[in-house]
Amino acid sequence: MALKPVAIECKEREELKLHGLWVRSNVYSWESEWENLMMLYTRKSGDQGKRYVILENTDAKGNCDMFVGGHTPGDGTGEFTVPAGQYASAVVTPKLGFLWGRAIDNANLYLRDEWSKANGIKLDDFRMEIRDMLGKQPNIEILYRILPEEETETAE
Repeated sequence: MALKPVAIECKEREELKLHGLWVRSNVYSWESEWENLMMLYTRKSGDQGKRYVILENTDAKGNCDMFVGGHTPGDGTGEFTVPAGQYASAVVTPKLGFLWGRAIDNANLYLRDEWSKANGIKLDDFRMEIRDMLGKQPNIEILYRILPEEETETAE
């Protein structure tokens, strides 16, 4: 299946402090696990705002650390600092609700696989979704940290 091109923006982001829950997950199952973790975070914090889903530290078997949270601390939640830096971003806003999954998958794969290679940009293992579902125009922003050149050279 050919990927549909999406608008990608590179932007400098400031450090961001979040509160939430961590779990060891897998890149093949996290999409079905994050919602339960999000409900637990909401119950512990009472937060009704934007949601953040972060994947990082992926190993060769596809196991990864998954963080789910928001801006409000709660009983039993941890704190996480999203590092400042340069990020590549794609914003997903499908017109029909049942198309969210396909639109997110397309944007993620296009950004990670096609756009980064076509532009000679190395992306970090750090992937974050910012889920803003409360306004009149719900959207999900997918972000990957862009590796600084000095990290790219040492990784090769």
